[in-house]
Amino acid sequence: MTLFGQEVNSFKTISSGTFTDLAIWEIYDGSSWIPASSLPNSSNDIYIDQTHTLTLSSDQSVKSLFINAETGAGQKLNLNGNALEIFGTLQAFTGAAPGTPTGTWNSTNWIGNSIDSRLIFKGGTRTIIPADSWSGFSIRSRYSIIFDPGDGIELTIEEPIKSMRFIVRSGTLIQRLDTSVNPASCPTISFNSEDFFSTSDYGDFVIEDGGTFVSDCNSGILFRSSTRSASLFEIQDGGELILEGDNPEMEVVQYELNGKVTFASGSSGKAFLSKSYTSSSFAAEFHDLELNSTQNLTLPGTISISGDLIQSNSGNFDLAATNLEFTGSEDQQVLGFPLIVLNLTLDKADGEVSFDENLSVLSNLEMISGGMDFNQNSLSINLLGLGDLDYLGGYWRDLADFTYFNIPSTLTESNFTLPFLDQFQGGIRKVQLLGTGPIGNMTVSFTEFLGADTDPQFDDSDGTTILYRLFSYFQFAGITPTTDLMELRISGDELIVNDVDDLRIVGTGYAAPGAHLSGLDPVELWARRSINFEDLEGPNFTIGSYRTLSILPVLWLNAKAETSNTGTEVQWKVASEKNNKKFEIYRSPNGKSEWAKIGEILSLGDTETPRTYSFMDSSRVPFRDVYYQIRQIDFDGKDSYSEAFLSKGSPVSNLKIYPNPHTSGMVKISIPDSKGNDPLNYVVTNSLGQIILDGQISIVEIETQLVHLPSGIYVISVQGTTHVYQTRWIKQ
Repeated sequence: MTLFGQEVNSFKTISSGTFTDLAIWEIYDGSSWIPASSLPNSSNDIYIDQTHTLTLSSDQSVKSLFINAETGAGQKLNLNGNALEIFGTLQAFTGAAPGTPTGTWNSTNWIGNSIDSRLIFKGGTRTIIPADSWSGFSIRSRYSIIFDPGDGIELTIEEPIKSMRFIVRSGTLIQRLDTSVNPASCPTISFNSEDFFSTSDYGDFVIEDGGTFVSDCNSGILFRSSTRSASLFEIQDGGELILEGDNPEMEVVQYELNGKVTFASGSSGKAFLSKSYTSSSFAAEFHDLELNSTQNLTLPGTISISGDLIQSNSGNFDLAATNLEFTGSEDQQVLGFPLIVLNLTLDKADGEVSFDENLSVLSNLEMISGGMDFNQNSLSINLLGLGDLDYLGGYWRDLADFTYFNIPSTLTESNFTLPFLDQFQGGIRKVQLLGTGPIGNMTVSFTEFLGADTDPQFDDSDGTTILYRLFSYFQFAGITPTTDLMELRISGDELIVNDVDDLRIVGTGYAAPGAHLSGLDPVELWARRSINFEDLEGPNFTIGSYRTLSILPVLWLNAKAETSNTGTEVQWKVASEKNNKKFEIYRSPNGKSEWAKIGEILSLGDTETPRTYSFMDSSRVPFRDVYYQIRQIDFDGKDSYSEAFLSKGSPVSNLKIYPNPHTSGMVKISIPDSKGNDPLNYVVTNSLGQIILDGQISIVEIETQLVHLPSGIYVISVQGTTHVYQTRWIKQ
């Protein structure tokens, strides 16, 4: 075995005692060990020798920690509910310090004494547990491990490790597979297996925002013991798990995957995350899921995605036997590949799923709620002939065309409601086809244009003069001709309609084939027509009316917000107004929720020409991005909304403040484009994000207020003439 060579200024224990007791330490001066005259810190290695117990009475820092791990060594380190920061390595040895590297032996409670006792790895990129210097052999590991080196730093483990809890707080933790042996050996991560804590599954592994865990392993990535599972594997929003192995396996009872999981590398095919213990679970609910590999990856039979689905290398997702569900309340993306999936369910409380290539659903597409943004790509369903469309809610945005393979023999509101979002007129322009008898396939496209023709100059087939029709229209293609009689419906959602019976399905400048049916449903506003199935192909179909102003789209031409020192001016422009009562202005910090009404403007009356309105938001905090949305309300209570639009906060620059940290005396703030007596907007928040001070006062007055704040960590933001100035300030 290779002996350790201790560094100059390393410390070793000569007896048991507390960390802060100088009498228990000797220091190596380069030639011999002498009594210590100071305590170890983050620059010093420490050795805990045989039969000694080192106890912490407060948080401490060391460089590397070396622990004697011989049989009978007893408890070597009692963290006593405190934290020991490690800036070097964690290693075990046998013999007198510095000793010989060895794996840990089965010592009783050799590191303790509670889940609140912490080893925290800090410092730069390095191997923190080298090969042949540690193991997870001890069953009595009563402490937690936190990996917190900072952004961009990589920490590597090469030997198994065991504790009560693991947290990757920042940086990257790498579980490095040892390929020098056959079979390759995984430095397993496991949890205390004492029945004192639990007789079954136990132990949490958490990846926090900013943390990344990379595993090279297949089996043995994470478990409690050889027969018991870990209780929780959690990725918080902003955290990431990267699986490099071909067949990754984790023994976990519960997954909470709110961050990102990436399948990377691989050399001989790539398997999905699996398990082997009876008590373990399969991971089925993911937020962001990425394949960054040259190998294909087969997804499981059922999987739910609440974030992005990304293919970023030449390997392909195989979902040909997968039931995929998009869920959650945020916008999602499918990036880098055409999605081909067995069954697909859209069940989103809010937001859209955006596709950058075509979507093919081999069997059943279930639409429950939420939106799909196709970016002028295509949608195909039921290619295998084993499913259909099951529509309950939701919409399709910017869809190039929709192909329905193997059309059901009976078409109903459930299996043939096609929800095209009308991006110009607003609302969901649904198409329904009802009846019995069609066979084969069908392609439907929706061509969108702004506005309407108020002088079409043609009659319907029953002689009724059409005085109004939308420019946008539907087309049907690829139909197997039959004479079956069908009912065609198109909805007038968010169009202003005096009487639903005024609505008609017409062509773009000519009568549509078939016969007019009375309009239906004052909410859905169905225009209806009886038509032979074979007559669907060829003509354009749109909504028309025999009253000039029966249908009047509510057209939002644009909306924007411009920020100045006096506030944010919100502007919006409408193409025309009819029966409009007022506009209400709403503001949100995220554009999805927490909308608050901040004002209203009365309509200036009916107009056929574009008109611009504005509202000054003087209460907006200039330091943060906000969203606005305008609500238009008619005299009869009907309403419509503009698109939500972003107003970005002022550019941020560093605020110069000194002294920082502040211990006593005056505080000085320097802002290039402001004078000491200029009134400025400012906000001071504490470490919890709570606003402590805010208002509009001079720099001198801000400096005075800061002096009187209690000790703590603060974020100071000040609005200058052109920028927001911001910094983190410590008051001791």
